[in-house]
Amino acid sequence: MTTGDCDIHIKGGVLVSSSEMKLADVFIRNGLVDSIEAPGSGRTARKTIDATGRYVLPGIVEAHLHPVYADRLDTLSRAAVHGGITTLIPYIGAVKAWGVEGNLLDAVNYFMEEGARDSVIDFGLHCSLVASDLAELETTIPQICAKGVRSFKGFMAYRKRGMFLSDADLMRILSVLKENGGLFCVHAENGDLCDFLEDRFTAEGKTGPEYYAPSRPAITEAEATFRILSFAKVLDCPMYVVHVSTREALDVIAMFKGWGGAPIYTETCTHYLTLTNAEMLKLGSLAKVSPPLREKEHVDALWQAIIDGRVDVIGADTGGHLIAKKEPRFGDVFKAPAGLPGQETMFTVTYDEGVNRRQVSLCRLVEIMCEKPAKIFGIFPRKGVLQPGADGDVLIFDPMKQHTITAANQHVNTDYTMYENRTVLGAPEIVIQRGEILLQDGELKARKGRAQFLKADPA
Repeated sequence: MTTGDCDIHIKGGVLVSSSEMKLADVFIRNGLVDSIEAPGSGRTARKTIDATGRYVLPGIVEAHLHPVYADRLDTLSRAAVHGGITTLIPYIGAVKAWGVEGNLLDAVNYFMEEGARDSVIDFGLHCSLVASDLAELETTIPQICAKGVRSFKGFMAYRKRGMFLSDADLMRILSVLKENGGLFCVHAENGDLCDFLEDRFTAEGKTGPEYYAPSRPAITEAEATFRILSFAKVLDCPMYVVHVSTREALDVIAMFKGWGGAPIYTETCTHYLTLTNAEMLKLGSLAKVSPPLREKEHVDALWQAIIDGRVDVIGADTGGHLIAKKEPRFGDVFKAPAGLPGQETMFTVTYDEGVNRRQVSLCRLVEIMCEKPAKIFGIFPRKGVLQPGADGDVLIFDPMKQHTITAANQHVNTDYTMYENRTVLGAPEIVIQRGEILLQDGELKARKGRAQFLKADPA
């Protein structure tokens, strides 16, 4: 046992890890977890927090957000704290509309500076690759990896938006990432088939909300997943399949995992676990996201995959737009931008749906919302776990606090939520990062300029 006083003593709570739940006290010194002790150890601290009747979790690690639309890292990081999140890993890129002039390395430097200036919590970065990045790929990827950014995203869809990558592009990217210890994060939809269906529906005047999901059927996701994992197997590159939404894609991933090779990681998102295409029919383009919201059979399949270990990470995929930008809501929905808000509601809604309604183990949620994303993206054991030497990032969670979600009580610029008037049971009470209290009893105490950039270890 380490002797001497600590800065913070969290006592009386149920400590939750990926493997167990137990009564234990957490001691934090100089921003790090100093020790985990049995209750009544006799240790002292300058500040004691009574967590009796609460869960004590590692701070949530959110690895899928897009801080380039209605909200940027300033508001998204504040909302994250209100939702129990202490680490963000956003997707950024060299896109003029996102405020960046120059190449992908310039974008990394730009968002590092923005995060250091505006975020209230620690952050890493992923890079989004588009066609304009390919000319300098062999030069910029090693430079970016050397700065501690090692995860890169590519799109198999969105030709009309200029984001589509051909099969040849994808194979080249995988080869370069393999050489540099990188990880490829893929948006897997067959873009040509999606565009063909969208164009056909449009030509027939079928542009209402009811035609959006049929324009991106489950097979478009499954086929693209099969194709990119085929490339990755041959080129031996680790893969991270983002926002999986279908039973068929899960089956494809399971098959490739069974064949062995480089690691394959599976991510799904809170909205695919809690919402169906019925929201698209009700809300129109406010519910537009890519891949689209699916039917209940896919929701149930995703939860089963969480229970049996086939899902590695749950993220939010936050990309919220103002309502005005989402028009026409019920006219030609193909013209409206895709993307949903969801930063603040990610953990609380997932907890309510999973633990309260589906009897999913809280240890499992800690594994896939704290520990696994930290491991996959190279920031473990600094983040994602409460053990000696880790950052003192703690979520004290009250499982009995009931609250109702409305757009008015969210802490973002986006002016709607997909969970309007949903009542959930369970809420963050205290959020701590590196021994500093960021949120207590609903009051945000975090300040801009305190965030640290997190360098990722090689994949």
